[in-house]
Amino acid sequence: MTLLLLSACGELALEPSPVEPGSAAPLPASVSDVRWAGSAPYLTPLAAPRLLRRMSVDLRGTFPTEAELAAVEADPAALASIRDTYLADPRLEQRLVSIFAERWHTVLDEYEVGTDDYALAPRESDAYVHAVGEEPLRLLAHVTVNDLPWSDIVTADYTMSNEILGGIWPVDYPEGGEGWQVSRYTDGRPAAGILSTNGFWWRYVTNESNKSRGRVAAMSKLLLCTDILSRPVVFERSTTADVEEAIRSNPACQSCHSSIDPIAATLFGFWWVIQYNPYEMQSYHREREPLGPTLLGVDPAWYGAPIAGLVDLGWHVASDPRFVRCGAQSFAEQLWHRDIDVQDYASIEALRKTFVAADLSPRTLLRAVTDTAEYQAGGFTDDAPDDVRAKERVERLLSPNQLASVIEAETGWIWTADGYTQLENDVVGYRVLRGGVNGYSATEPQQDPGLTWAMVNTRVAQAAADNLVTRDLAEGAHLTLRDIDLATLPTDPAFADELHSLARRWYSEPVDEAWAPSLIQLWTDVAAEEGANAAWAAVLEAMIRDPRFQAY
Repeated sequence: MTLLLLSACGELALEPSPVEPGSAAPLPASVSDVRWAGSAPYLTPLAAPRLLRRMSVDLRGTFPTEAELAAVEADPAALASIRDTYLADPRLEQRLVSIFAERWHTVLDEYEVGTDDYALAPRESDAYVHAVGEEPLRLLAHVTVNDLPWSDIVTADYTMSNEILGGIWPVDYPEGGEGWQVSRYTDGRPAAGILSTNGFWWRYVTNESNKSRGRVAAMSKLLLCTDILSRPVVFERSTTADVEEAIRSNPACQSCHSSIDPIAATLFGFWWVIQYNPYEMQSYHREREPLGPTLLGVDPAWYGAPIAGLVDLGWHVASDPRFVRCGAQSFAEQLWHRDIDVQDYASIEALRKTFVAADLSPRTLLRAVTDTAEYQAGGFTDDAPDDVRAKERVERLLSPNQLASVIEAETGWIWTADGYTQLENDVVGYRVLRGGVNGYSATEPQQDPGLTWAMVNTRVAQAAADNLVTRDLAEGAHLTLRDIDLATLPTDPAFADELHSLARRWYSEPVDEAWAPSLIQLWTDVAAEEGANAAWAAVLEAMIRDPRFQAY
């Protein structure tokens, strides 16, 4: 017997059943009432201001306002209503795109078709690859912010398009339109939500030997949370030279392929005879749909249930009970910043029931996840075992996208070069070096500080601090630094007051007695050598590099 890890084999198929009716009783208004009492006994909650900061950074990409901080300091129960305003904030959509990108991995720095193939200018490269990769993510975000049923992500008859995609792909993007808008493909492809988008299949490509089986593996992992590539399969070494024949005849291979191949047979409208060709890859080829059953030797089916093809695929995905549970699990994983394991069964099941009871409302699910103890955790009880301490993320690092967002909001500085946003790519940027995901080789965000992470933070802090001093003090904008100017001295009451006010807005937690005097000494030392501009830049850089700024 030989133990091999097959690239297209994995978990055995589960029989599908209809989506559970929305009859389950919803959880209490504060799901954390349940969580703190049972499923997370070793966690202690964040203080209300710091939890507000976590919610604001996750859902808006900015720090909370002074009024919001004052509200939760006066009454921690105000968290729920403020969180609901965040869920209605226009900035939520962009944050969701970045959150989804960390899991769906569709945003790459390069695709098989590039800007040269469309005669786009080199300066449009960054915008082009983000447009391609964000197409399915924008659909996910659109469904979420509009609180549409989550099943729409695989059944919608539309996609999302912007000016770039509208100019190169067969979509009905309005002439003269701007930004991301609901659009529809005009090449006759069936309606299947993200499963009908170019952006999804340009990321998960296939070839002549794989025949879309890898695409099924991606679908299964992302939509069902079932990784069919994760399990080794035991089988007798075959003397058959024909791989396809072995797949059809070997019982061990069939344990996977009997489910995989009928699904793969539905995807041949995206079968590209010539790869790296824009006209071939941007269009759906309905005439090639029969190739799937012919080349794979099976009829289209979803885990034993016959289907007509891609036209039926999304509806069968949505009716699979794993789809709903995976939706709850994936939102939890992204906001808990860790993988789910068997110890989380009760928490995920409670979220699933809430999701079902709310008719698959993504906004309700987001509320429920942010109410969990796992999300709200800020520390551990003294008796917390080592495995719990290693598992739970009670401090999360700002992602490159979050860092860029809060830096822009607080200092007005955006790091760009040669048309590239430096924290959003790796062609000329520093996304992975700062701990981000590139969708291909780096597929999980960095969870702990590292050398390159610290180096990038240093450069960001230096440039952002310089820009803030120039904008608010030299030019007198006073948008962030409100009550001081370059003539303010450490002996002036406004000096320390400004430091404490800034710390409250940026950190959302108290600072110790030695904190302000240490920064005042730094200011004094630098000012003696280089003047007030450099002194304030040094102080602000130190505040931005502070772990209380960089973590949340």
